[in-house]
Amino acid sequence: MNLVIVGLFFALFRFDYAFFSQNVETTVVIDILPDFLGYLLIWFGLEKTVNINRWFKEAHLVATGMLIVTFISLVSSLSFLFAPMMDHPDVKIILSFFTIVELIVSRAGSLIFAITMVFMFTLSSAIGYLMQQKEKNFSCVVMYFFSIAYTVLAVAYGVNQFINLPFSLEWVNIPLGIVFLLSSYFITDKVEELR
Repeated sequence: MNLVIVGLFFALFRFDYAFFSQNVETTVVIDILPDFLGYLLIWFGLEKTVNINRWFKEAHLVATGMLIVTFISLVSSLSFLFAPMMDHPDVKIILSFFTIVELIVSRAGSLIFAITMVFMFTLSSAIGYLMQQKEKNFSCVVMYFFSIAYTVLAVAYGVNQFINLPFSLEWVNIPLGIVFLLSSYFITDKVEELR
């Protein structure tokens, strides 16, 4: 489960770094904590939990989908690296594909965050259901709270895709993510099935 918690740190938080080039008039912004790496760690961390309960299996399935989406997004955001090879026709085709994908991903940013919140809902439900089976009522209630909170955030990010909300959802997502990471670490630390 430690891989999942480290992966969640990458998937939930963004730390952008801007690269400036004197020869190019555009600024390249790269996330130092790429979501793809986070979902890769999550995917490997959940691989051995899929047989514990159906929620872990669903969390693994959502993580697989997000692994594909974030890989395409990462490669398309790094497409500027192909610029020196633009004379080759194959590179032009690949670059065009990733440019289109980057445009779609940038337009669907809130929807991708909504799917991340759906993943968080399935993960908190998986841990909560496991705690219920182990009759650890307080831990179950804590995870139940997170599953409700992430359901509300998933809907909010979905609505934000079409109607810009008057406040930033990051003000809710970041503190909630920090509390979830700490809570899930302490809750799952002593659980044999999650080691």
